[in-house]
Amino acid sequence: MNNRRYVIGSLLLTLVLVLAACSGYPPESSAQSPEPTPVTLRLLTWADDRYQQLYDMFHEEYPWITIEPVKVEASEKDITAKIKELQKAGTPADLAWIDGDLLAYEEKGLLENLKPYMDKDSSFQDKVLPDGYFDTMNFRGRRLAVPFVDVPMWIVVNKDLLAKHGVGMPSNSWTFEDFRSIAKQVTDPAQGEYGLTTSSEFVMRLLPLKAAADGHAANLAYLNESMTQSLLNTPAVLDDVRWLTGFVTEDGSMLSWSKAKEQHDIARNFLNGKTAFEVGGDWLLPSLKREAKFNWDILPFPRGKLNQYSFHIYGPLALLSGSEHKDEAYKWISFQFELEAQKWKIDEGANASVIDPELTDYIDKASIWQGRNIEAVKMTKDNVLVLPGATIPGFSEYNWVNIINEIVFNGYDVNHLIPETEAWNKTTLQLREQWQQQTAK
Repeated sequence: MNNRRYVIGSLLLTLVLVLAACSGYPPESSAQSPEPTPVTLRLLTWADDRYQQLYDMFHEEYPWITIEPVKVEASEKDITAKIKELQKAGTPADLAWIDGDLLAYEEKGLLENLKPYMDKDSSFQDKVLPDGYFDTMNFRGRRLAVPFVDVPMWIVVNKDLLAKHGVGMPSNSWTFEDFRSIAKQVTDPAQGEYGLTTSSEFVMRLLPLKAAADGHAANLAYLNESMTQSLLNTPAVLDDVRWLTGFVTEDGSMLSWSKAKEQHDIARNFLNGKTAFEVGGDWLLPSLKREAKFNWDILPFPRGKLNQYSFHIYGPLALLSGSEHKDEAYKWISFQFELEAQKWKIDEGANASVIDPELTDYIDKASIWQGRNIEAVKMTKDNVLVLPGATIPGFSEYNWVNIINEIVFNGYDVNHLIPETEAWNKTTLQLREQWQQQTAK
């Protein structure tokens, strides 16, 4: 009797399930998985709202995750202070753009090791990246950050000013001698026109790249092959500094800071149309498109005696150890290497980090480069020098930019570089030794 009731009950249950299936309603036993809990990721950044479109693209792919940008000044001190402030308030930051030495953040225990996440990220394993892509962000087996964006730079050219002085657009194989000669040729103080914008970008970008292209330093920032010492105090590099200073003191094709001030700083802003050359990257392109009243284009950095390089910055993006949403935060990091995000960065004037024929072809389609020197853009994918420093002990204390600014634009003696460089070389070796001792414990 009991068995009979069981059989009947089973038949009735089967009938109910069949009817439910036919009606389109799932049975209670096959209920759908619950929706993911909404998560807001706090990203420390000093950028303006130009990245909002990228945040929205990420949110469209992961609807339960929202990026909340938290503005912070681009300095190690301010970023560290903001991380601690949010942690104390109970609203910890999840991600951060990093400025300064990565090792300083690592020493404070602020960074999550990204390597385990990336090793198990199947989508990331399919990506082809440039050789040594993470070299400046790896330290003792830990991956402290990834490049958020590959920022290439060029010489930006005022073609109208060149044409006014009878100069055509130089070729992509132009030399540093061509660069200096043209700068003098287009200079006309009576008209307030000069070859170079009075800009520290030439000190920060052009000069160290020339030293590398001429074989005077193996790396940017005048660092040696092993990146353990600066060569800024060597005779060849000191001559490079004198070379750039000559644009101000001999040629008159670039104004000193005081002379520029006398002329109401018109020559300190390329957008004024009074200078022929400036160093530019993705940060300059939006204002050029909006505000420039002249025909502009780009050129690669000139060819040196041994090579022709392009100057790149890899902006570090880190997952913070205090994050309460590490898995979701890593999705934002992984998303940076997806083709849609890479294309968006190309549209903004950056380079694709991922090596893919589709991305290479996309450069020709990017609206920002239509009518411009697209071949110069493509060259920056093959002749890359990346600014080091992220994992070089004491790099933030290396006074290689400010003191050269003073020499080039304020007339300081070039020999001031010798004791400054010797002091830093000693400091960075001491810091390396300290790190080795701490690691050995």
